[in-house]
Amino acid sequence: MNPIDNHIKFALSIKDPNVIFFDYGYEYKQNRRIKVYRATVKTGLERCPQCGFDQFNHNGHYLSRVTYLAANASEPVYLELHKERLLCKNCGTSVMATTELVDKYCNISRATRQKIFMHLQDDRTQKSIACDNNVSPSTVCRYLDKYDDLFRRNYNYLPEHLAMDEVRGVGGVLHFICINGAGDHEIQQILPDRLKQNIIAYFKQFPLSVRQRVKTVTLDLNSYYQDIVKVVFPNAKIIVDRFHIIAMMTRAFNQSRVQLMKQYSKRTKEYRILKFAWKLYLKHCDDLEVKQLFYDRHLRQQVTQQERVQLGLELDETLANTYTIMQGIMTCLKNYDKDGLVIYLYHNEQLSPKMKATLITFKKNLEIILNASESKYSNGPIEGINRMIKQIQRTAFGFRNYHHLVSRIKLQQMRTKPNKKTALEVA
Repeated sequence: MNPIDNHIKFALSIKDPNVIFFDYGYEYKQNRRIKVYRATVKTGLERCPQCGFDQFNHNGHYLSRVTYLAANASEPVYLELHKERLLCKNCGTSVMATTELVDKYCNISRATRQKIFMHLQDDRTQKSIACDNNVSPSTVCRYLDKYDDLFRRNYNYLPEHLAMDEVRGVGGVLHFICINGAGDHEIQQILPDRLKQNIIAYFKQFPLSVRQRVKTVTLDLNSYYQDIVKVVFPNAKIIVDRFHIIAMMTRAFNQSRVQLMKQYSKRTKEYRILKFAWKLYLKHCDDLEVKQLFYDRHLRQQVTQQERVQLGLELDETLANTYTIMQGIMTCLKNYDKDGLVIYLYHNEQLSPKMKATLITFKKNLEIILNASESKYSNGPIEGINRMIKQIQRTAFGFRNYHHLVSRIKLQQMRTKPNKKTALEVA
């Protein structure tokens, strides 16, 4: 029993019996101190794989230096493998020893490649991953290109609930993104652009029977995607994301408040009432504090949040009516009240022009607006994924290669959902 071999194998987590370590030491490479472990790799063959003869002639060793895992990135580790070479006495076939530590004709160990794969799932730059694993950034990019084969391409399945949106990616181009709207919210597809013909062409690759199983599609009020859904998903119900509905109303109210505020002098109390604490106007009325007082330094008095909002609404009846409509629709969406939503959309008067324009848009899309009032699905998960994609690009200082960006998104999804394989595909 070789104690050096046992100790090194234990330290490096190596179990291959054909690898026998006999020496170790320090060397210098490009002014850096490196650790080198030297080992002999036995063939373990008893017969020639070509003719089956059982006698060989020793033909020296093939020297290979392999990059290996290092606990300290500033002190790289190399394995100096002396691979045994044999010649068959019968047919002259040359045989060289191999090991599970590294692929044939490769100088980077499988353990290092696995570590690179794990690091690519983190929010890190490829250059820092390369430095930690003692490889070049181009090597990391090369491995990144290979990971696309890890993900399945299945044109015989689509989830029953889909969510669609776009995200800004390579070169500022908007990419189409589609995810599972329920369950674990796996990414289904990211396309290089959001052209209508390309999106339709992608979904037409699925058989009609598969597309007919899609029950709902959640999206924003962009009519562009509504036309696509009607073409490729004949049985799907279109649902507008509730967040976009509320965002349009709060934006309309905020613009109305600012227009009224500008009618007063900046030194007046009315201006200060409308100018400051603007976030309270946008909160749901049920969330406003009605008992706890706070000191408003702009008004120089103590008020509750509800009283603070009421002071602003008392300045103008149109603004008060606009606020009532906004809060009423928000309440109906929160309580899934379809009938109440219809009442607020059609029975209103004396509203600001901005809110009137918003309600006209809602009436034009009445069917999908009402679907949102009775459905639990939203675009919240896809907005979260878009935020993750933006963070990946921010950390990497942007991507020039679309496939690299998509691969990083895939790997990030693998880390957040380790028990699921994404159905994402590079087009």
